[in-house]
Amino acid sequence: MRHGALMVALLLSACAKSKEERVTSREALTAERPQPRGAATVRTDEGTYSAPSVRFSVDFLEDPPVKMRLVVLSAQAEDGSTWRFRMSVGDGFVTSKHATARLIPLNALGPGLAVVDYQLAGEPAMMLDEGTLDLTVTGSHAKGEVRRTDGRVRATFEGPLTFECMVPPAWLSKANAQAAPAPVPASDEAGEVRVLDEALSTPQCRSIADAFR
Repeated sequence: MRHGALMVALLLSACAKSKEERVTSREALTAERPQPRGAATVRTDEGTYSAPSVRFSVDFLEDPPVKMRLVVLSAQAEDGSTWRFRMSVGDGFVTSKHATARLIPLNALGPGLAVVDYQLAGEPAMMLDEGTLDLTVTGSHAKGEVRRTDGRVRATFEGPLTFECMVPPAWLSKANAQAAPAPVPASDEAGEVRVLDEALSTPQCRSIADAFR
């Protein structure tokens, strides 16, 4: 009887140890999972992508006086796949915090137009040629979706909204900026130079930033 009781105790001890090792192993696997690369997330049928933020960029031109406004998101999946959009918005976006754009398979954008492209790992890049992109901002949080022309959702995205503002160098000097960065070309076509108003020292940039706090 004593021998039988000893064998049962040993078997129970072995089972308990085996169970503990399985739990420990499972916890280790969970801890080793890669962390998201950013706070903004895109979800599609093909997978999930992440980015540091949704970026709202305003570019001031002096001659002629023009404002170019783009909302941009460039996200990446763990396997290297990418998903991106560029959306042109008008003046009303700053007050309404909402915009809807029609998707086009071109890089030249105007108000009410957007470009969405994606590339799965090891495959050629693809561009959506139809549908709509809808964007809503609450405070400094952006949320939106991409829909087909038949209304079906192709992708959803959400995350923090960050703001960057480019201005002519003279504007920073006028605003008494302590250290203006070196001017950079606006684009190959425009030729005009602007600098990043990182401190939001110009009233033009500061007023827009205040609207999204």
